[in-house]
Amino acid sequence: MPSKYTELRKKAIKRTRKQLKQSMYKRDHLIVQVVRSIDEIDKTANLLTEKLKDWYSVYFPELERKTRSIEEYVNLVADVGYKEKMPGSEDSVGADLTKEDVEQVRSFARSIKGLLNERQVISEYLETLVSQEAPNLNSLLGPGLTARLISLAGSLERLAEMPSSTIQVLGAEKALFAHLRKKGVPSPKHGVIFSYPEVRGSKKKVRGKIARRLAGKIAIAAKVDYFKGEFIGDKLKQELEKEIKELK
Repeated sequence: MPSKYTELRKKAIKRTRKQLKQSMYKRDHLIVQVVRSIDEIDKTANLLTEKLKDWYSVYFPELERKTRSIEEYVNLVADVGYKEKMPGSEDSVGADLTKEDVEQVRSFARSIKGLLNERQVISEYLETLVSQEAPNLNSLLGPGLTARLISLAGSLERLAEMPSSTIQVLGAEKALFAHLRKKGVPSPKHGVIFSYPEVRGSKKKVRGKIARRLAGKIAIAAKVDYFKGEFIGDKLKQELEKEIKELK
């Protein structure tokens, strides 16, 4: 017959496992994983597209100059493939390939196209996830920047715990370390929040001030989102827009 201490130990282990399981599953952690997955897809797609260009340029080297994005290039090779069906291919200096050769490179392009399509699906899922888990940040920043900040912080909880001065330079750690190590190297005025239109599009002399105000609003929004407070995203954005207008 088990002793009462054995029973207590079993209950304690059971409770600990339950708490650990709950701590492991937080939906904002999914945001971090999805952002990292998208980053990996981007790296892989860029690498594979470079290989595709090397391969297809044997046949039609001029195509790269006629396209403006990875997606456009991949889609043309995957969906059209044969250079005689491409516009402006009459004077191509590329070698003639057999149908089997062209179909093989098209198959490779279709694989990359599938990867890019999957990226789009995951990105749409990320937007939904962000709007559910961080509605105030989403309203203030949009889904892309919100997701990136949560990912850099490691979780919504960590972002909510950060002072605005730390949030301001998230993503600029290399520049910050360089500033700390070497005299004369200026401290960074902004990190990933530089992608916020009003920071990126402002004159250099006021960017730091705008970034500081933005980081302050982010700190508030992150806390409200983490503690599941009421929606104040629109209010924060209006206040920020007014403050930016005054700074300019």
